[in-house]
Amino acid sequence: MSLMDALFYWLQMKWILSARPDDEAAKETLLFFAQILSDDHELASYDVSSTDAGKVHVTYTKTDGSSRTVWFDREAVEQLNRDMFGQPNDTDEDYDTEDEEESV
Repeated sequence: MSLMDALFYWLQMKWILSARPDDEAAKETLLFFAQILSDDHELASYDVSSTDAGKVHVTYTKTDGSSRTVWFDREAVEQLNRDMFGQPNDTDEDYDTEDEEESV
């Protein structure tokens, strides 16, 4: 698994745990991806460094001391949570239901 894939899946699980802190399956999955990041990709640390309307920034440091910040599309990060638990995203709130009701 590539570093970016492992970071993305770790981030999705972190996002789910923030919404559902008692979800044991999500905790186990988060630890699984954390182990991949540490063992396979030699990361010493990694965490969300900032979040805005469209991006989630993750900063990581390798065991050799080098550091990098990458970003992921926020909508993509939130997608698994929406798919599993029906959590709305910002665009769902902007949906105009009046037009739909008129056409029914």
